[in-house]
Amino acid sequence: MKKLLLLLALILLLLLNVGYYTELEEAETHTRWFLKQAPTLRLEFFNIHANDGDYRRVEKLSDEQRQMIIDYCKYRLGIDTQVATQADIERCAKL
Repeated sequence: MKKLLLLLALILLLLLNVGYYTELEEAETHTRWFLKQAPTLRLEFFNIHANDGDYRRVEKLSDEQRQMIIDYCKYRLGIDTQVATQADIERCAKL
């Protein structure tokens, strides 16, 4: 019973602190794992910069895309931003 509780605690700790996003590289899809900067139950994130080299223009972002960038920046990079300027998008670019 103690081993089961320990295993469940370790799984929860892992879920809270590890995330991933997918990246298209040379016609192959790669999963990139990372340690989150803040705990959350969310595992999958979307790196808007992972699939092309061009930065998105802040004026052309939908609300959904803006939220994806905000979440990625917060949990992957530890940057709190509202993505109000093009500089915010560039700060959150793939490292």
